[in-house]
Amino acid sequence: MNKSILKVGLIVDSLTVSKYVFDLVEWARHQSDIHISHLIVPQRPQIVQASKIAREFNYLRTNGIKRFLQRFFQNFARLFIWSAIIGIEKRKLLSAGYPEHFTNRSLDGLIDKQIAVECIVLKNGLVYLRSKDEINKIRADNLDILIHCGSEILPVDFLQATRFGVLSFLYGDNQANHRLPPGFCEVYNKEPQTNFMIQQLTEELDYGNILLKGSCPTRTYYLVNQENLYTRSNSYLKQLLKNIAASGKLPAIKEGYPYSGRSFRSLTLSIQFRYLSRILYNTIEYKFKYRLFNMKKEREKWSIAFQRRHWRELVMCRATKVINPAGRFLADPFVISRHGEDYCFVEDFDYSQRRGCISVLKLGKINSESIDKVIVEPFHMSFPYLFEYEGSLLMLPETSENKDIRIYECVDFPKKWVMKTVLMEGVSAADTMIFEKNGMWWLFTSIAPENTEDHCSELSIFYSTNPLSKDWTPHSMNPIYIDPSRARNGGVLYDGDQIYRVAQKLGFDRYGFGSTVFRIDRLDETCYAETMMVEIEPNFFDEILGTHHLHSYGNISVFDYLSAETI
Repeated sequence: MNKSILKVGLIVDSLTVSKYVFDLVEWARHQSDIHISHLIVPQRPQIVQASKIAREFNYLRTNGIKRFLQRFFQNFARLFIWSAIIGIEKRKLLSAGYPEHFTNRSLDGLIDKQIAVECIVLKNGLVYLRSKDEINKIRADNLDILIHCGSEILPVDFLQATRFGVLSFLYGDNQANHRLPPGFCEVYNKEPQTNFMIQQLTEELDYGNILLKGSCPTRTYYLVNQENLYTRSNSYLKQLLKNIAASGKLPAIKEGYPYSGRSFRSLTLSIQFRYLSRILYNTIEYKFKYRLFNMKKEREKWSIAFQRRHWRELVMCRATKVINPAGRFLADPFVISRHGEDYCFVEDFDYSQRRGCISVLKLGKINSESIDKVIVEPFHMSFPYLFEYEGSLLMLPETSENKDIRIYECVDFPKKWVMKTVLMEGVSAADTMIFEKNGMWWLFTSIAPENTEDHCSELSIFYSTNPLSKDWTPHSMNPIYIDPSRARNGGVLYDGDQIYRVAQKLGFDRYGFGSTVFRIDRLDETCYAETMMVEIEPNFFDEILGTHHLHSYGNISVFDYLSAETI
């Protein structure tokens, strides 16, 4: 085969694999630069079963019948509760549209070469592959990389059998909770994001060289969260393989940092019971409140507020609230001054149509005047980002539903706007911002990864010499972040020549929980660096649930906030 093709081998538990491994194989079959040529399959079923029985007899002989029975009933209770959890969660998977999460498929006939490997069972029940002659077979075929999709422990010889070693996924936070079911701890702890890593395995059993770190928003239920975690991490593995094939080398190893969160070594009976109680309570509460007693439901609404102060001097709790029009909400405010007056452009969301348009309102000294719609399209619009170029006022609203990034020009301020140009087509991008720095125009946006509507996890940067150009060069560090706590834009701020990026921050099961202001320290074609300056949390008004946007123009600042109303 051509030397430019990356030759890959998969280490699997058997020829029957999960839908995620199968998806990786099917994807590789359609790549011109990646070829999965080998399957490494252990031979172990009878050995493992015999080892389990032997361990149980050994425990009875060592600890006595009383301890044995206590352990037996605890294990039975754990199995019973876990089965109940899985039963409920499978229904949540189906309602969320993920019926194939547990689907297994056969790789038989899809891979050119299979290598059967003998294995042994250690006293603690872990399965250990024995290398023997199989390592020489792998080396002789000049594989570039192995991907560990199984559960066995690999000997050192395996780690050194290919040019780039062995890659595997690590789910969780900094190796803290990776022995629990992937995606469970984050839901149990109600953490806003679920982390994953792609690592190059080393001789240390629990630690490897981290090649890529990422995270995605935590879903409400464990199995739904796990499905999203597997799907998203799989897409980044594909991207990593493409990069290795193109560059001929592994990416730089990521630095590690201390982990201060909670760590669980096992899925104890108490953890399972508390989690089962929580999901049962949520289900029963919904049925009683809204079906049996027909109680009125609540819906979330965004609102905006403003204060006549520079953003550095903003006191959010003293800001003036703008009253939402009936049946609509306002969000994503951008403010600009013209002819001695201050105007605020907003997302104007209509509940009945489930769609937003762009509206404008004039801000007075202590109140706001009427709201007028200025751009209405047959698709959802929000985030009316404003900037100026060659004497024209331009707007770059979010049009992710239409799968493009487009610019409108104001021809009669403030109400008349016309479509100017489309910068990018075929992309689902949210909350895009453009500004000039060091003679270059920079486009910051959040593009949803393949087959998802997740606009919160990735930040990408592009640059051009002209903001109206259709030719934008992607930054060499893209995606800049794979992190829903800081990736999505929430506005831009200025202080002299210094530029600050406002980033949205998710909460558990909560879009737009808060925001963070970052100072942009370095921005060029090869590097991006920013420093966190302040975090903004939803505690400035009574009974609010979130805030995700901040903008300022001179001595007037605008922001939004989330609350709930009964319907």
